[in-house]
Amino acid sequence: MKMAVFIRSTFCAIVLFAAAMTAAAENVVSICAQINASGNIRIDQPEALLRLLEYTPAAIVPENGENAAEHHRTATSVRTGYRVQVFDDNNPRTARSEAESANRRISASFPQLRSYMTFNSPYWRVKVGDFRTRGEAEAALAEIRAAFPYLAPYLRVVRDKINIVD
Repeated sequence: MKMAVFIRSTFCAIVLFAAAMTAAAENVVSICAQINASGNIRIDQPEALLRLLEYTPAAIVPENGENAAEHHRTATSVRTGYRVQVFDDNNPRTARSEAESANRRISASFPQLRSYMTFNSPYWRVKVGDFRTRGEAEAALAEIRAAFPYLAPYLRVVRDKINIVD
């Protein structure tokens, strides 16, 4: 009997101790409340992370010698238009290198056309140009087909968001 009373009182003490600890924990200010509170937040980050955040992928900056700052200054708006797709593949072993190769060759032969290499899983695609009309895109497609006949299976005019440059 004395043992049962001892176990019962020990159990009650543990429950009371746990309740007291829970009440104390509720008084701790959550991190969300601290973030939403007024004041200044200081973020320390390594220099390498800052460089990564400033990186602009090739899909945004064309490979025709234009740097990122010039590209962002001259691209005034985005609208629906047409581009010529020159490469499209989903082979996990070779698609990326083939897309980079096609991108380099097209950029070297047609520096006046901006090129855009993108990856939308599982496809690597290379598109060129910012054409307002389908006719302009068809004319560019004919020039590209004449210069690169081996790309004929990939060549097609596609609707896309284009950059309007002043």
